[in-house]
Amino acid sequence: MNDWTYLWVNLAVLSIPFIASFDRRVAFVKEWKAFWPACLLTMAGFIAWDVIFTARGIWGFNSAHLAGIDLLGLPIEEWLFFITVPYACVFTYACFKKYIPNSPLGFGHRGLTVAMTGLCIGIALGFSDRAYLGLTAALCAVWLFGTLLRWRSWMGHFWFAYLVLLVPFVISNGVLTGLDFWSYPFLHNQPEAIADHIVWYNNEENSGWRLFTMPVDDLLYGLLLIGINVSLFEAFSARGSSSVQIHA
Repeated sequence: MNDWTYLWVNLAVLSIPFIASFDRRVAFVKEWKAFWPACLLTMAGFIAWDVIFTARGIWGFNSAHLAGIDLLGLPIEEWLFFITVPYACVFTYACFKKYIPNSPLGFGHRGLTVAMTGLCIGIALGFSDRAYLGLTAALCAVWLFGTLLRWRSWMGHFWFAYLVLLVPFVISNGVLTGLDFWSYPFLHNQPEAIADHIVWYNNEENSGWRLFTMPVDDLLYGLLLIGINVSLFEAFSARGSSSVQIHA
């Protein structure tokens, strides 16, 4: 009997941010016109990536924890993942921008972006034979370098939001990869000891390093997913603001 765990994880991630979006002080619902195009465009790219990697056995899903509805070889819960996680993350980012007007990191975000770009380039070259980590690091480097080509003042808020979101991201991702908070140590490097997965990984295609039960590679994957969503969200927000000014 399926327990639909992955679906419940998606709903848990989305629930509070979605409800809070209608609060007058937050009013994220007013940002939907920028969020949804950003989310759906990002989702299209990640779904294509997901379909290919799932077909190649680089990662996969445990049907015991799914509703049993598939689309293009992916469970419906995986499709929802690219909506619920970006929604929660962009919502958090937008709240920080609203309530912390100045960059939380000052101008330090520029140096952090440069350092991360260099790190991702190094990882991409060093793990070019690992499909998941190599490609993820390369794409992160491209995205980060793109933010450096033009002054992105919002990167301070982005990095702050990303760092704050690491804790819930690790928890939710850990649940998907079989985390038992009562029995696993903080750092876990024995994936074969995991009793049950919702999402499993082929360790020949990633670093093999684990944070709890989550591949550390997922930290870069999350960085890329959130980063592209925020970049497009800001682009669509700016376009909307320009349109309002022209009509005014």
